[in-house]
Amino acid sequence: MEENQPASKQSQTFLAGSIIVAALIVGGALVYSTGVRSLGDDSLARVGDSTVTPEGAANVSVDDDVVLGDAEAPVTFVSFGDFQCPYCERMYRDTETKLREEYIKTGKVKMVFRDFPLDSIHPFARSAAEAAQCAKDQGKYWLYHDALYDRQAQIPTLNFVTLAGELGLDTAQFGACVQEEKYADEVEKDLQDGIAAGVTGTPGNFVNGKAFHGALPYATFKAAIEEALKESEKSN
Repeated sequence: MEENQPASKQSQTFLAGSIIVAALIVGGALVYSTGVRSLGDDSLARVGDSTVTPEGAANVSVDDDVVLGDAEAPVTFVSFGDFQCPYCERMYRDTETKLREEYIKTGKVKMVFRDFPLDSIHPFARSAAEAAQCAKDQGKYWLYHDALYDRQAQIPTLNFVTLAGELGLDTAQFGACVQEEKYADEVEKDLQDGIAAGVTGTPGNFVNGKAFHGALPYATFKAAIEEALKESEKSN
């Protein structure tokens, strides 16, 4: 009996150690999986263990992406998004449409959409982003952008070339662009630029460099734009 006691103690020690290691692995996986995610509409959106507030500043550019609105507009609205992100779709439907009517069409704001595909949770977002970039070659970027959000639920099975044809694009040219992955580097550059600017999830929005993370209410963006317009007037 006494000779078996050390072995029992060793077994107990090994079991306890195994449980601790397993807990650490699971905990690490949870932190990793929530580190980059789609963001909801809370003003304080939780990302992993950090709190993201709709305030701050970042050096974010429009890159060479298509501008919606007057290129000389005093306020620049840059949105990093993912075509499979449900919060991005909500932002497009509830906020972006209002921005277009009130500020973009009136020449006060120009908007740029930059790609931020969350590959780990949205496996078709990157290919959708590359397809939208291919539509840019035919001057139909924003038309294709809108169509992807309008059909977001279909994206996993959506034929991007067929959609291009429905929107009036040259399908041969479009199909060749998609096939050769012409804009793979462009989409990746957007993603890396977003990370460098502090984007940790989608949608990640910037009003003249001020960061607003998540699908926040339209009133939040309206107030930020009005403030930016006033600042622009003072500087002129």
